[in-house]
Amino acid sequence: MMTQSDFFKCLGAPLANIRWSWGGSRADGAVVLRVWQDRKRKHDGRWYMMLTHHSKYEHDLDNLGYRERNAHVARIRSGATCYMVMCQAEDVTAAPRKVLSFDQKDVFVGGALIELDGDVWIEMTNRVPASSLYSQ
Repeated sequence: MMTQSDFFKCLGAPLANIRWSWGGSRADGAVVLRVWQDRKRKHDGRWYMMLTHHSKYEHDLDNLGYRERNAHVARIRSGATCYMVMCQAEDVTAAPRKVLSFDQKDVFVGGALIELDGDVWIEMTNRVPASSLYSQ
């Protein structure tokens, strides 16, 4: 089984730091983000994934993963393509969470950003084979 770090490298979006990074950037400008399976929500008939968790992290200015995530969200707002790696938490109540498993077969394509309950969420528009993003 491939590690998440190796998977992000295969997707062309190496993690800046394997301990705290919540995603990576590709040479083509796209961002590839970890998202949690239990933080999916239906709104106006469409599925969205939570990208930020401001109530938990906004006062933790030293949290490098949170700072990196906000920079990624800003890039998406500016037009960057977003791909998401679906992760399942060992324990959804733990802080910090640990990844139990992640989908190595498919990635999800992000669409419109919306704000719900003070957080940024991204629409899930499509599912594509992860191999279609593998670096050559």
